[in-house]
Amino acid sequence: MKRVLFLFFSIFYSNFLLAQQKPIKIFYEKSEEGFFFYANNNEQVPYTVKINFQNLENLKAESDERSFIRTIPAKVTNQKILELKKIKENKGTSFDFNFLYNIGDPSLIVDENYPYLLPYKHGKKARVGQGNNGSGTHRGINAIDFNLEIGDSVFAARDGLVIEVKDGSNEGGDDPKFEPYGNFIKVYHDDGTLGSYVHLVQNGSLVKKGTQIKEGQLIGISGNTGWSSGPHLHFMVAQNIDFQNITMPVKFINYEGKLFIPRESKSYYAYHPGKPEFEVEDSFQESKFEAEFKPSDLSNEIEFDSEEYGDYVLIYVNNGMNSEMSGVLKLQLKNLISTKKLPYKFTVPAKTKMYLLALSPDDEASSFGYQLSGEFK
Repeated sequence: MKRVLFLFFSIFYSNFLLAQQKPIKIFYEKSEEGFFFYANNNEQVPYTVKINFQNLENLKAESDERSFIRTIPAKVTNQKILELKKIKENKGTSFDFNFLYNIGDPSLIVDENYPYLLPYKHGKKARVGQGNNGSGTHRGINAIDFNLEIGDSVFAARDGLVIEVKDGSNEGGDDPKFEPYGNFIKVYHDDGTLGSYVHLVQNGSLVKKGTQIKEGQLIGISGNTGWSSGPHLHFMVAQNIDFQNITMPVKFINYEGKLFIPRESKSYYAYHPGKPEFEVEDSFQESKFEAEFKPSDLSNEIEFDSEEYGDYVLIYVNNGMNSEMSGVLKLQLKNLISTKKLPYKFTVPAKTKMYLLALSPDDEASSFGYQLSGEFK
């Protein structure tokens, strides 16, 4: 008795593609000798598929393998990818299969030394809040968080094709439950890597899917949507390795034309070739702050304040009392260096906010912090 064909079919895909609407379709047609398998790719970029056969009875491909990897070019229909032939003509056939897919072409060579542009305004200096494999949400991930404010411009770090945009969300917070609400732009590069610009404001994408963008082009507006503890731009680049999107420690170009990998707690000027020259202030001039005395905004209170300034944390004393006050500043430091010897004694005039000292990260530090206390008299 001739046996009938049994087919069981399932699809698996990477987390990166959850928002995609089935870009790849795999189907088959019966032939005189067995079955032809075809693929359709609805997207403007190539995909790689892996077809797995759990059961393959009285059928075989050119080899005895049961797993096959194929690259599907962009915008193709009825792309023949596989043929299964009967082993014995007088026997029935049966098979079941599933497939997984991910964006990209594994034959492309990833340019690990590509000079990315810092993705903010030319001449602007921004601090890295969290770097590659950071101690917070970047553990095990190569990504850079640039401390941009809500409304700051976001520029393309590299040429590419926009493959996905989300900008309808207005929700965010410092909790993993907000991760699905992050607005983003995803860009496919010509070496098969994927760039992501995340946490944009609502309606903050200035490009749409299918847009071919150039490096240095204004593409979005920074925000604070999704899983975020404060306004910043999360930038990362990933490549498809064994159907997983693996993040890369990419290199950026600075105003001296040198490549570097941004480090946590450091600040960097964005340099976009072809733009006008700008003034660079890399040295910290503490005397400038020591000479500044600001009026206090407090009433009958005295407290310490801190402000970020490039790579430094500036510590102030804010005296809202009606009389001069003396005190001692005490600090417990983790991977930080003080510009002045601690504990630090000071005298601050009445109704005055006065600079005390600055803290800068140790060059070898991956994370830093401090605890502050003081005594007044």
